[in-house]
Amino acid sequence: YNSVDVTVSIAPQTETTIQKRLTAEKARRVEEGLDPDDLPVIEPDPLAEEKIAFLSAVGRSNTVDFPCYADRYPTELLEYLRLMMMTPSDTRDLPLTAFDYTRTISAANEAAVLYSIVDAIQLQLKLYPNSEEEDAVIIKDRVLFKFLTYNQRMAVRHRRNEKRLLKRTIAALEKQIKSRGLDAEGLKRAEGSTLGQILPGEEKKYNVKQRTALEDRLEKMGLPVDLR
Repeated sequence: YNSVDVTVSIAPQTETTIQKRLTAEKARRVEEGLDPDDLPVIEPDPLAEEKIAFLSAVGRSNTVDFPCYADRYPTELLEYLRLMMMTPSDTRDLPLTAFDYTRTISAANEAAVLYSIVDAIQLQLKLYPNSEEEDAVIIKDRVLFKFLTYNQRMAVRHRRNEKRLLKRTIAALEKQIKSRGLDAEGLKRAEGSTLGQILPGEEKKYNVKQRTALEDRLEKMGLPVDLR
């Protein structure tokens, strides 16, 4: 047992999607006896329509399931979220298609990506009816555990393993955020640069180097980047 699917649902914030979210939130607050008018402020995404068109062009949906492993996650998840976390401060009026989402776009964009995964996993953990610690207590209570059916015992073990795996993924993400300097204040956006950004530790770990403007132009022209 080494992975669990986490649903990352990111609908670009158009006026329509914002209204749907606020309507659902208002209904939830009424049902729970809370002030229905105490709603969060959700700003529309100025790149929402362009992001939706981009996803449609590449055959992807706004809602995608990605597996989370014990200490890692698929690169496709990073690429998807880098697009979703793009802001006008990244693009500076360039089209979204001008950027390479297989690379770090900017420090601020990458931080938003990793923190969004942490948030998604924490939300997933809250969906369980009880905590991993409570499952551990049930398992350790041999008298109580013995009275459960075989399927019930397996279900408790299964859900506890899921929670432990998700917690390890959060720990790995938080470690990566810190080691790459993404927990700092005032992280910069791309400001229209399509070169990408090499963060601390990436050059050695992934055997990559900062791309130059010339290399970027050559690649877009379909010419060999290495001129040696």
